[in-house]
Amino acid sequence: MLEDGSVEDVVLVTQLPSDSWFEGFALRPNGKILTSRLDEPELYTFNAEDPEAIPQVIHNFEEEANGLINVCPIPGSNDEYLVLSGVVDLANIEFEQFIVWRVSLSPDDSSPPKVTKITEIQNTGFCIGLIAVTDRIVLVPDSYKSCIWRLDIQTGEVALLAADDTMKAASGAGDFFGLNRVRITDEYLWFTNTSAGILCRIPIEQVPDEPSVGLRLTGTVQVIVDDIPHCDGLALSRDQKAVYTCSYTDGHIWKVDIGPAGKGTTSVVMRNLACPTAVELIYVNNRPKIFIVCCGEIEMNWFVQNDQNPWSEVANINEAVTVTVVTREETIETI
Repeated sequence: MLEDGSVEDVVLVTQLPSDSWFEGFALRPNGKILTSRLDEPELYTFNAEDPEAIPQVIHNFEEEANGLINVCPIPGSNDEYLVLSGVVDLANIEFEQFIVWRVSLSPDDSSPPKVTKITEIQNTGFCIGLIAVTDRIVLVPDSYKSCIWRLDIQTGEVALLAADDTMKAASGAGDFFGLNRVRITDEYLWFTNTSAGILCRIPIEQVPDEPSVGLRLTGTVQVIVDDIPHCDGLALSRDQKAVYTCSYTDGHIWKVDIGPAGKGTTSVVMRNLACPTAVELIYVNNRPKIFIVCCGEIEMNWFVQNDQNPWSEVANINEAVTVTVVTREETIETI
């Protein structure tokens, strides 16, 4: 149960390879989940509602990448996604050769995905994610250059959208990642800074009448909270009064309640997960369901997890595991 009492049960949906690191996540129209592996260039799908489901690799990008950094749905499309690949050296925290791909899936996965190389992203630092504003304009957060790029996938043009001190990594030892997750709503661009432990938003306006622009900033950065160190993942409720993010080092989930003045109050609502790295909030029949992607017990020399992990007994198995779900207001599911 979550510590705020909103959830009656927590569910282990499935077990991905135990020696893997997953970051990207998307819910497909057919109810299946699409997820991307960071330490290998593999794209997976599986049915979270099927107790016998085992994740299936549907495409490998090994010819031009050794890791997949993120995945996002394309607005207005049906089961089509953008995938961000790169050459990844997790041990030395090096990322380069970023490529954006378009992946089109069949509803029943009866045919192989259609994969199209869209563009290479040049002259950037660490492109840590993708958020599609329209079917043409994509936002690309850059954790090393502390900015957000606007990518036109029709022309391949990359332009600076936003840069601010709140996007810079903290200066302490081991603080490698600054700007991390980005989300957009009608009124705001939201982002987290992992090492600084902050959640921020910037007022925006969307400009559908200018296809090559997509959106504009209309204000300055607003800091919502500054007490979420080593945060990863970012999910917002429909009314934007609640934000969820996780600590990949301490293994817990934060909920940030946002007041009318735009200031937040942080609380820990779940503890002792095995390295959560992504959080997605999806509404099913108008009820929120939170999915959490966990990397299990994978470790690097720059990252050691808290050893108080009640999931450790299942963290190294490689078959699908399902536990019965009972819900009240929300359902939390872990992957």
